[in-house]
Amino acid sequence: MKNSRFAPFLALAAIVLLVGWIPFHLELEASYPEADAALEEAPSQIWLRFSVEPDMERTSFSVRGPQGTVELGAISTGEEAEIIVAQVGGEMPAGTYTLSWIGAPLDDHTVRGRFNFSIEGADSASR
Repeated sequence: MKNSRFAPFLALAAIVLLVGWIPFHLELEASYPEADAALEEAPSQIWLRFSVEPDMERTSFSVRGPQGTVELGAISTGEEAEIIVAQVGGEMPAGTYTLSWIGAPLDDHTVRGRFNFSIEGADSASR
């Protein structure tokens, strides 16, 4: 029965460790364009919102489409610390695009993801 008196302390320690871990796990919460979006025209900027503030030295994204890699401006922090944004600098004609991202919160491991979106309009954007 000696071990049973330590059970509440062990349970509390487990909860503290779990709760301490959750806020630092980076996940993609929202983006523009959204995954599987069908846009009428090319976006002038692309942004990603993460669940926590990303480490900007280890966080980035790129976009590939029918003509290869899309030219993007510098990736910077958006209006909120959890958002990163880049202006579209190249043409984006109609077609399917893949946005690939890599991100990491401060002092944690790197997470990767990708999703597709499409541009259906006949016009291309040259930004």
